[in-house]
Amino acid sequence: MGLLHGMMLLLTVLLRPAAIWADDTPIPRLAEWEANMTTYGKQHCAKLAPKTADWATQAESIYYDGERVFYQIALYTNDPSWKDCAARAEAIYRDGYVLPHQGGAAGFNNFSGGLMMDYHLTQDATSQRAVTLLAQNAAFAKDGTPLNWTADAFYSREVAYVIMAYLNAEAVGEPRRPRLTDMINQALDHIDQWFGRKSASFVRPFMVGITMQALIQAHAATGDPRIPPAIKTALDGLWSLWDAGAQAFLYTNVDTSKFPQNAPGYNTGGRQPAPDLNLLVAPAFAWWYARTGDVTYRDRGDQVFAGGVANAKNWLYLGKQFDQNYWWSPLYVVWRKAATPGRPLQALPPMSMTTMPNAASASATPGTP
Repeated sequence: MGLLHGMMLLLTVLLRPAAIWADDTPIPRLAEWEANMTTYGKQHCAKLAPKTADWATQAESIYYDGERVFYQIALYTNDPSWKDCAARAEAIYRDGYVLPHQGGAAGFNNFSGGLMMDYHLTQDATSQRAVTLLAQNAAFAKDGTPLNWTADAFYSREVAYVIMAYLNAEAVGEPRRPRLTDMINQALDHIDQWFGRKSASFVRPFMVGITMQALIQAHAATGDPRIPPAIKTALDGLWSLWDAGAQAFLYTNVDTSKFPQNAPGYNTGGRQPAPDLNLLVAPAFAWWYARTGDVTYRDRGDQVFAGGVANAKNWLYLGKQFDQNYWWSPLYVVWRKAATPGRPLQALPPMSMTTMPNAASASATPGTP
């Protein structure tokens, strides 16, 4: 199904009147999530105004695709003024980083979702070019990059970002990259390293969440039948790292300070709960619930969502953490409300993970239980 058709389906799902949602069980702390989105979003938007801070400080504030985050807020609130915030983020990332480096972004900083949205919403050819450049020239995205460089799950984020970069480039008119299959294969193998053969040196739930986002986007584009069972494997495996008392996933499944000092990941984090990262994982629970109707994943997802909302406020004043929390959590609401308890949604729209259409002219108000 084409991107624009998928966008229209997403808009239809997101803006249906609340009374006809298939699952009208209230999403816990939804109103608080909405309030935090706009309250802290306005604060971060103000920090992105020209000359309010140096480029490096502002760039840190939009890490995790601030442009996409602000465009999604514009949709969710039906408030077009948020587009100005997206434009500020774009000027920092696209004009201050991507274009001067001809797309040669670091592997951990390859974010083209907001740029792809901007192209579809505004037809800005500069954003189209930036998306293409990131898919061609970002670290690990270039054709010919040795696959063994990213085979280990330690590089799961970089592989996930390459997958999304390739798919976003397709969405702005580029042909499919043959290397996409290799990257999907590696992401699936990363899940197997974590939860199948358990050969990974550590597991970080937020990294698993990023991989699941990329694979869900890949499934929408390719229909790869291996992806849904891999998502379930990841969701089930992650639950062993859920701290019910803290209402958060552990940051890491092991204490990395005990690794050899030359080992990848040495001393980069331990088993402390990390509620500020919950919302990087939650949407995958709702996606699986919508696909299957299995309320176990709804109930677990609601715990993850609510725990993140309740316990992340100490971090939302930081731009990076704000973006992490709102990068794809709007899709938790979409999938969670679209689902039918006890019945799979065979017609679940193949929503693009990085495209949410502008809804400024819509009369309905999404997000109310």
